Amino acid sequence: MIKEYSQKDILEKENTRALYEASFDDPKEFVDYYYDDKCRDNRMIVSEENGEIISMLHLNPYMVNLCGTTVQSYYVVAVATKENRRHEGQMSRVFEKTFEILKKEHIPFIYLLPVDEAIYSPLGFEKVCDFSLDRISDYGEIKKNYDIYCERDDDYIRRMNMEEELRKLDKGEVLPESPVMMAKITDLEAFSAVVGKELSNEHEALAWLKEKRIYLCEEV
Repeated sequence: MIKEYSQKDILEKENTRALYEASFDDPKEFVDYYYDDKCRDNRMIVSEENGEIISMLHLNPYMVNLCGTTVQSYYVVAVATKENRRHEGQMSRVFEKTFEILKKEHIPFIYLLPVDEAIYSPLGFEKVCDFSLDRISDYGEIKKNYDIYCERDDDYIRRMNMEEELRKLDKGEVLPESPVMMAKITDLEAFSAVVGKELSNEHEALAWLKEKRIYLCEEV
């Protein structure tokens, strides 16, 4: 059964931790921070059987400035399936439900950092920019030099600082060797309305996106 865990489903979210720890090499200190803090306001789409999490993805919310207009978007993280249940289509169903939910909510686009681009290309994700390991702390510099970026409120800045401290201690999130950002159009009509341009398909919308100066090198 495919389910959504919303912001208030704290206990249910905690049940996904075992799959997270089995799937990723992030240090315990980072995982503690992630589940204690970031999971307070994120969403999870999971495939669940008899109370066991078989497959999942997390939707971490960000307000994104899209060429001068603020839109709700999500950073897709923690995409994982139990090792002995892979190649059953579990993750495809989780993504299908995610796209269905986000289209109904008129979310223009979402983005992720892939371990392997080939995993996500069939789902409609395309590379839109490189992921810079040199984080820009000066928000004014980002607003001046980029067309598309995450807006920063007090919570964002607090988490950014916490994650920077974890990185300094070598306890931060483990990243791929050459990280990139991929994006997926989840509501073409909403995306077209925001950018003020009639776009015929998702590929055309992503081509438009790639032409912009993008800074999505965000904290998890």
